Amino acid sequence: MSTNRRDFLKIAGMAAFGSVALSGCQAPKSDIGEDPFAGLTSMTGDIKPIVKEDYENRHNRARSLMKKEGIDALYLSGSNNLYYFSGINMGGGDRLFAMFLPQEGAPAFVCANFEVPRAKERIKYGAEDVRPWHEHEDPFRLFADIMRERGIDKSVIGVDEKLPYWYYNSLTQRAPDAKYTPADPVTHEMRLIKEPKEIALTRRAVEVTMEAYRAAFKTVHPGMTQAELRENIALAFKALGAAGRGGGSFGPASGNPHGSTIEYPLEEGTVILVDGGCRVDNYPSDISRTITCGGKASDKVKKVFEIERQAQLAGIKAIRPGAKCEDADLAARQVIEDAGYGPGYKYFAHRFGHGFGLDGHDGPLHLVTGNKTPMRVGMMFTAEPGIYIPGEFGIRLEEDVLVTEDGCEVFAREYMSTAIDKPFG
Repeated sequence: MSTNRRDFLKIAGMAAFGSVALSGCQAPKSDIGEDPFAGLTSMTGDIKPIVKEDYENRHNRARSLMKKEGIDALYLSGSNNLYYFSGINMGGGDRLFAMFLPQEGAPAFVCANFEVPRAKERIKYGAEDVRPWHEHEDPFRLFADIMRERGIDKSVIGVDEKLPYWYYNSLTQRAPDAKYTPADPVTHEMRLIKEPKEIALTRRAVEVTMEAYRAAFKTVHPGMTQAELRENIALAFKALGAAGRGGGSFGPASGNPHGSTIEYPLEEGTVILVDGGCRVDNYPSDISRTITCGGKASDKVKKVFEIERQAQLAGIKAIRPGAKCEDADLAARQVIEDAGYGPGYKYFAHRFGHGFGLDGHDGPLHLVTGNKTPMRVGMMFTAEPGIYIPGEFGIRLEEDVLVTEDGCEVFAREYMSTAIDKPFG
């Protein structure tokens, strides 16, 4: 059963906003009433959000790429590609909402008539031409009309990679003379290399996540449920001015990378693997930490933790401009295998990291063996090796990193875990 806020205060006790006290993990006292969030204040009030001028710049950069790639317009709907160019992400369901971004001229949107006022409030740039359709009408005919008006009904249209098939099928039937091609040469290229504001927003999201985890980890006690820890993490994010989440897998559940449906009891020394993050102006963090209840750990847990930590450091060291995306995975995997937790995916069951951005898992580049794509300045990835021992426990540490001119930046590096009882440095 999840805790309410009053129970949360009892659980957290007198924990101040500071270093995490993981030792002496005990049941809460009923007479403790100080709010553990009293020292937490919003960390998002001074951010610099993505604004109209930023979207305008994105349109101009997209037009340059479209010209280079021979694409006359982009058709975007139902994904964060739409959000990236407009600041809105309606659509993807049975009521079409989509954006038409031409190489020349202003963008146009197609929107259900009753949603037009709300859409115009949320579109950050280019809302002058919003074409409404009523429930009995075919919205895809509006796109055919736009293409004819612009004189590109027989031209090359770049289609959003995440477009639902029935959207694509309807579009091609209404405008059959156009040539349709993936929008990837524009959308992937632009989103792979992060803008300074995107980097700053991600960095702040990571900082908020670290502080939320620090506050919530103080509430850990024997008998706590995974749902209670999840709710406490969400409450901590809220106190810090962000919408966030985090889930904890206890004991043998942590031996699966994404947990288990089985609820294992939390006792002194039980391994807890936490994964989650928040969004700041829609830009996310993705952070994992592994601790134990009470800070106590078996010798085996300590040994595996140190192997995992060294594997993460080796992988991060391999992240630099010009290096292959597989290099980080190979470096971390070598450390884990040399320590006896191999071969291959036996214990390190997944890739070292994934591309990171608006989608969280921001494709198409990931840090995985076999991906020989060179890393470039401005790319962002997660760095998250793991060692998972089925039926016992799992250890994962995860940071968010940026490829820089001289290597990589680990966001909030000072918070990197250094020991099982020191999750924040």
